[in-house]
Amino acid sequence: MASIVLIASLSFVTACSGSAEPEASPSTSESAPASPGAEAEAPKPDLSGVPDLVATVNGEKISKADFTRIYEGQFQQVALQAQMSGQELDQTQLKKQTAEGLVNTELLIQQAAKEKIFATRKDQEQALADVAKSNKMSSTEFLKSMEAQGIDEKSVRAQLRTQLEVERLIANEIGDFKPTEAELKAAYDVLLQQQKAKGSPANTEVPKFDQIKSELGQQLKLQKEASAVKTYVEKLRKGAKIKTYM
Repeated sequence: MASIVLIASLSFVTACSGSAEPEASPSTSESAPASPGAEAEAPKPDLSGVPDLVATVNGEKISKADFTRIYEGQFQQVALQAQMSGQELDQTQLKKQTAEGLVNTELLIQQAAKEKIFATRKDQEQALADVAKSNKMSSTEFLKSMEAQGIDEKSVRAQLRTQLEVERLIANEIGDFKPTEAELKAAYDVLLQQQKAKGSPANTEVPKFDQIKSELGQQLKLQKEASAVKTYVEKLRKGAKIKTYM
């Protein structure tokens, strides 16, 4: 589900873009063992207080059903991250971020339509094949698995089409970012400093620069794009008629 749903909460991405730095993966020996009954104690998404109409964006409605689909899809991942970091999950804040993210996404969808950015049937078939492959399935198998989760083929294809169109809009607006060697080395230095500050044992030593150069590049690219998208969405919001009811 997560791999086909539009990144509904751009606020999640942009909130992390300013402070997130690449981090080395901890060794298996350092991972904390799961406590007995952890699954039973796992929090559940709380949808109380969510109105039937969450927001309107230039007259387009964002319903509780739209909100629920995205919130439940994001919740498990965010809850797991909170659990791993030892932080308390604030569902009130999470719901607010989700609503804001849905508004941002709707603005991008509307802008893509204004600029006549459309994904062809061929584009959609390729996107479906790609997401199915990433889940180690054929397109047919993937659609069946989505249907088993209550998402019919029409909805899957609609989400993929929307995602393609928004991605192209963003690409047209912000272009392609390629980090310089100096930026990559600066990110690597930050990584070394983080590990030193943590006092990590020798078995979690950071890999050599050349070994993780590609990963650092991807991380910097994501951060740069997230920052650019945030700025672009803020511009779209200034000229939009937005009402939220959360």
